[in-house]
Amino acid sequence: MKNYKTVMLGSVATSALLLGSAAITSPALAKNVEVGHKKGSFYLKTKDGKFSVITGAQIQIQYEYNARGEDRAAGVAGVEDDTNTTSFTARRVRFGVKGRAGHKKLTYRVSMNISTNSTADQDGDGGGFAIFDSYLQWKFAKSLNLRGGTWKQRFTEAHSNSSGKMQMVEAPRGTQNVGRLERDTGLGINGKLFKMASYELAVINGNSRKADAANSNQSFVGSVSIEPFGRFGAAYEGDIKNSKKLKVKVMAAAYYKDNVTFSTRGNQNTFISMAGEADIHGWTVGAGAKWRGFALFGEYVTHRFIDATDDPTGAAGTKISGERFVAWNVEGSYFIIPKKWSIAGRYEYHNLNTMSNNGGNNPAANQAHGRNRGLADETRFGMGTSYFFRGHAHKVVAQWEQIQDHDGKVNATSGANETSTDNIFRVQWQTRF
Repeated sequence: MKNYKTVMLGSVATSALLLGSAAITSPALAKNVEVGHKKGSFYLKTKDGKFSVITGAQIQIQYEYNARGEDRAAGVAGVEDDTNTTSFTARRVRFGVKGRAGHKKLTYRVSMNISTNSTADQDGDGGGFAIFDSYLQWKFAKSLNLRGGTWKQRFTEAHSNSSGKMQMVEAPRGTQNVGRLERDTGLGINGKLFKMASYELAVINGNSRKADAANSNQSFVGSVSIEPFGRFGAAYEGDIKNSKKLKVKVMAAAYYKDNVTFSTRGNQNTFISMAGEADIHGWTVGAGAKWRGFALFGEYVTHRFIDATDDPTGAAGTKISGERFVAWNVEGSYFIIPKKWSIAGRYEYHNLNTMSNNGGNNPAANQAHGRNRGLADETRFGMGTSYFFRGHAHKVVAQWEQIQDHDGKVNATSGANETSTDNIFRVQWQTRF
């Protein structure tokens, strides 16, 4: 399998180089094909504009030191793990192509992950080799595009925001990793309205990119965003353009997953195991502003499981129907040196199950099925700084984050859960081209 992946990636890269070389050296092709570099990406296109290939890559090398708290709850094996850790990882290594496919109104996009970082797998980011996006889109008008395939569903801004366009090393965990909607496969429409609003509506399988697509019903997701004073840009990148005029963004999104079948709720990014079927619905709202180097953005998200079947692998009565997930965060930043050096701060909270913070009425069974106390109820806050050599194309980001897990080990005297505190320091070096 590894040889197959290597050959495939090598073939893609070699083909692009050969086509580019042919276009430059062959007089016949030179008349019809143009090769160049624009807006940080290499491109190859025909002179009539009907065909094009635009490449993109992102590499993030990260160092992390985790000073773990002493009051961590025992894990599935019944062992408290308070050992400090240190590691280097290739956090994300992405490659993709996009362009036109025979008509100026027909576009495509294919993106893949080739990182060997195992942490990415746990967070749903796809450690190892994985195809992320693969879709076609037809443009009827600015207000109406038809899209089919697999793509990142627009729900929380923390997830919609590119991982390469952030002021902190990692995105807010509650509204991104565990509160988002995964990439999914389906058919949708999107567009821009009145020069200040954009929308997206889609019918999807509902089982995420990684899960089996077999459902008895489809699922639905919709979002709307309003930017009344001009283009806002990425929600969590700060005011990197040093806006002279106030920029504002307000957004909302909602979804309904009907009779979804999946093996774990990790596919829904709530990390609680389940078997059977369930209906799930959720919604999110967010708002922010940018002006003269200052930026502020915050959002709230909630999910609720309804009509869920019993968990047959757990003890009697361990149902998940009615469980509710909530998360919110707020992040602010300021560019000390416009477009070059910024500082940022963030506060966030998330609770995987407001009905039962510490794992439910059978802690042993629930922990064995993924309901770890350490994932249920968390408060996080941190600070970060970024230096931009060439915008997001080349930058270094450092971040300190404190994680307060309110469902730590049980106090022997009071019987209450202690708060376990981890302090994490990260540095990340990034390039995009």
